[in-house]
Amino acid sequence: MLYLFLAVICASTYSILFKLFACRDVDSLQAIAFNYLTATLLGVLLSLGDMSGGLVLGWREWGLSAIMGVMFMVAFVLMARSTAVSGVAVTTVAARVALIIPVVLSYLFIEQSVAPRWGAIAVIIVALVLVIWQPNQGAKGESKRAGTLGTILLPALVFLLFGANNFCLNWARSGLDAPGAAAQLSAAIFAFAALSGCAYYLMVSKKRKFSWVALGGGVALGVANFFTTYFMILGLEMLPSGVFFPIYHVGIVALVATIGVVLFGERLSRVQLVGLAIAAVGIVAFFV
Repeated sequence: MLYLFLAVICASTYSILFKLFACRDVDSLQAIAFNYLTATLLGVLLSLGDMSGGLVLGWREWGLSAIMGVMFMVAFVLMARSTAVSGVAVTTVAARVALIIPVVLSYLFIEQSVAPRWGAIAVIIVALVLVIWQPNQGAKGESKRAGTLGTILLPALVFLLFGANNFCLNWARSGLDAPGAAAQLSAAIFAFAALSGCAYYLMVSKKRKFSWVALGGGVALGVANFFTTYFMILGLEMLPSGVFFPIYHVGIVALVATIGVVLFGERLSRVQLVGLAIAAVGIVAFFV
């Protein structure tokens, strides 16, 4: 249960950091680039601490790590933008209910996978629509079009990318039970994400100035980001997925939504509140 608790705290922390970046006008792209450099360094250091089994990753794991690295970077860029435009609660729900995607994809493409609970999936999709379907709302100063983009398209893309990442992570970690496997897999994923993040930053950073605040925020984001994945891998080795995931996802949604309302003054409509409640019920039903 300790790894589960730590994974919830870390995942909630990086969601809150994105909101702080938006409130403090921190260059989130710089922070994301520094975040992946930090996460890669942590992965390498932890891997060096346990190399008794040597390098345990095969070609499949390296290939999936490269794919996940790129998708992680893109997902974080979208998550930062979505948090700034439509709020931390909406974005977090979109990221958390993405849990249905790896289950459905595993059932379709991986042999002997458990059949999804289609009723629970339908409930979760309804909840997602209720939470993000606010086409007339947006951040102050944003046009109606930007508000529509933020409240519908951006959270939807976050949902899809987080779901695809979770599927690849489950696929990559299957069969990896050697010492140091969790740290090595995490290090590989974040190394490719760091390369992708730095390349993207260099392409769009011609007029951006280096920011020490972004560096500090990126380091904090990287610590939270790395240990979210690391503790998830360890937690899934200790607890059945049917126990781990409901508590993990509902815990993050509840904690981040509460912080968003209390500390950042985010206002959720009645429809969104109903969507949050339905999402929690759907997540639990999905695994029970």
